[in-house]
Amino acid sequence: MKIIAVTDDKLEHSQLLDTLLAIEPFIDAAILREKSKLDSEIIILIQQLIESGFDSTKLIVHGRTNVASITGIKKVQLPGYDVPLALLKKQFPAISFGRSVHSMGEAETAYKTGADWVLYGHLFATSSKKGLPPRGTDELFQIVESLPIPVYAIGGIQPHHLPQLNQGGVAGIAVMSSFISSDNPKIAATAYKDANHVTTS
Repeated sequence: MKIIAVTDDKLEHSQLLDTLLAIEPFIDAAILREKSKLDSEIIILIQQLIESGFDSTKLIVHGRTNVASITGIKKVQLPGYDVPLALLKKQFPAISFGRSVHSMGEAETAYKTGADWVLYGHLFATSSKKGLPPRGTDELFQIVESLPIPVYAIGGIQPHHLPQLNQGGVAGIAVMSSFISSDNPKIAATAYKDANHVTTS
């Protein structure tokens, strides 16, 4: 399974840069989900990451296809309700798109309209979704069985969940708080990578 970090728009620039560089060797991708930042700020972040040795093929821009296009990033993660996917794929044929989904119906629609992958959540209780009941894994596994594209999961996922998710055919997990809010992101990322190695070996 792939391990994907998701930024939470809470770190200032230098801290975010340092965190991403620290965990880069232990993750397969990073979704830059910095909603409050200007396009120019995200472009500078991407440029500095790449200049510092971050593998550019691991970067996924959240929602801002124009930023991905300008910086040469080839993947964009779209929120559930955004510009119609067919229009984006026509305008940006070199970019692959994922869609965030919360149900089987949304996942099927995303696939039919051209999504290259879907990200389903939230699975388990998490501080970033206080007051919202988690969705669990039943529908997630149904989506995995139904769609021919990669299905990723997000929301409260801990290292001990990886065997169950791997057995269910999930393509990978996306992790936010455990990485970005950690006092030691490198140790946190290592724990997921180690658990994943045991699960898939």
